[in-house]
Amino acid sequence: MGLIQARLESGLIPHRWGSEAVCSKVQLDEARASLQMRFLVVAPRRLDALRVALRTAPGDELARRDLQRLGHQLHGTAATVGFGDLGLLGGVVERAAAASPYGDDHHARAAAAVELIGEYLARARGELSPISLSDDPRFVALLCAVQ
Repeated sequence: MGLIQARLESGLIPHRWGSEAVCSKVQLDEARASLQMRFLVVAPRRLDALRVALRTAPGDELARRDLQRLGHQLHGTAATVGFGDLGLLGGVVERAAAASPYGDDHHARAAAAVELIGEYLARARGELSPISLSDDPRFVALLCAVQ
């Protein structure tokens, strides 16, 4: 028996998983869709913040760190709500901004990723026709590039 199971049975962890507390697949799908919609509402602000940090990152260490942080947040949050490709692009930005020294090639990689993030968000919001990013050679090149 596992530790959590033992604690549940001993009463150390309250057991609240009765049938009324279990979500159906439909409820989970609805919750995921709701999180995705909320994410897409705030995504333009995230994209703007990425663009601002990207513009000043080459000459400003704080902006570069901000770019890294924003990429990191996007990496985790987007993947968590079901936008895996967008999360991967956030990871590209994060790794490029974390490079030391931060050179022109790192900046170009981060800029290309931010551009694709903008396209991805426009597609997710229905402003552009949807396509799979995994079919986009720019996406593949960014993910396959030696970091």
